[in-house]
Amino acid sequence: PSSSIRKAGVTKSISQFIPKPYLNEIKEEKIMRSMWKGALSFGLVAIPVKMYKAVEEQTIHLNNIHKECGTRIQMPKYCPKCLKQLKAEEIVRAYCLDEKAGEYLPLTEQDMASLPLTTMKTVQVEAFVKTIADPRWFDSSYILAPEEVGTKAFVLFAKAMQELGVMGIAKIAIRDKEALCAIRPQDGILILQTMFWGNELRDYGELIPFADVSEREMDMAKTLLTAMTREVDLTAYTDNYRKVLTDLIAAKLTGAPIIAAPEPKQAEGDLFDQLMASLKAVEPTKA
Repeated sequence: PSSSIRKAGVTKSISQFIPKPYLNEIKEEKIMRSMWKGALSFGLVAIPVKMYKAVEEQTIHLNNIHKECGTRIQMPKYCPKCLKQLKAEEIVRAYCLDEKAGEYLPLTEQDMASLPLTTMKTVQVEAFVKTIADPRWFDSSYILAPEEVGTKAFVLFAKAMQELGVMGIAKIAIRDKEALCAIRPQDGILILQTMFWGNELRDYGELIPFADVSEREMDMAKTLLTAMTREVDLTAYTDNYRKVLTDLIAAKLTGAPIIAAPEPKQAEGDLFDQLMASLKAVEPTKA
């Protein structure tokens, strides 16, 4: 296969189209830009603050294209080149190589299903922790930092909240909607987490399962959970989905063989046997 893509007389290197496995490999520093500014109030104390995004998403975005001609579709499912609306079976996902030139790399359902990632079919609990101290791991988290004039009051309340181990409950209007939020101290700054309203929480009563569990099984389950409980460095976990999707895109561009996903292992024996096997597998890792 060719190591370049040629279209309209222009030759492009394949390497420029392959996404980086992890975006944090890019060394360029980005300026923190505030997305909201206002006041943070504690009683009658109002502190002028700015709000910044606390996380930066590292997702490879795929587009929908017309399977027949490779053109990116418009919504509703409409192909501007073929001038017709499309059925679901006529649409496939694709990785954008050059949006202006209309170049896309089709990724079939078979391609996506072949990603060598066990978490596509299995939710694997790897550890249990007492708490997660850093709230940035949660969704919709933002950093609050003071304007210069409010620095002393900000530092005072951040330290007081840290020493008391409390968080504030408040409301904020952002992005054309009002949201309930929690404010937590974190390493000298404050983290604001937007929250759902009470009437947005779904009743899960009908989903609660019931089963007879023996005392022996309960003791084994507690022993397993205890054996898996440890201090966890969340920064050690990486986005394997992004990596294998990057490998898939590179393989399709270069013609390299595509590695299929392994089949998940089927559990053997009854529940107690599975608990015993799990304990034996965990104990060496804690030694």
